[in-house]
Amino acid sequence: MIPKSLIEYARLEKLGHLRSMKDIVVPLTKPAIISTGIIFFINSWNEFVWPMLILRANENYTLPLALQMFVSGEGGSDFTTIMALAVVSMVVPLILFLIFQRHIIGTFVSSGVKG
Repeated sequence: MIPKSLIEYARLEKLGHLRSMKDIVVPLTKPAIISTGIIFFINSWNEFVWPMLILRANENYTLPLALQMFVSGEGGSDFTTIMALAVVSMVVPLILFLIFQRHIIGTFVSSGVKG
């Protein structure tokens, strides 16, 4: 939560609404926005049921659907290949987490500080 005193200070300094958003609000909420974006991305990346219900063509399948199709298809008994594909499907979310790890930790740190 952004203290009202910061917004009042921006008004006293005669900053416009857009400038106060750009200079005060967005920098304070950037870690929370990035963390929420990463969580939503990972949830949509791992989504299985909804795409299974709406997608009809195999070329539109998401990665979890393609992996399930591979498991139930011809490669169902080759567990080494299945595990390799599962690890490959985790690479993109892991890279995103490593890139934005500082912002995610910043969200936890800033939520624990009383003001």
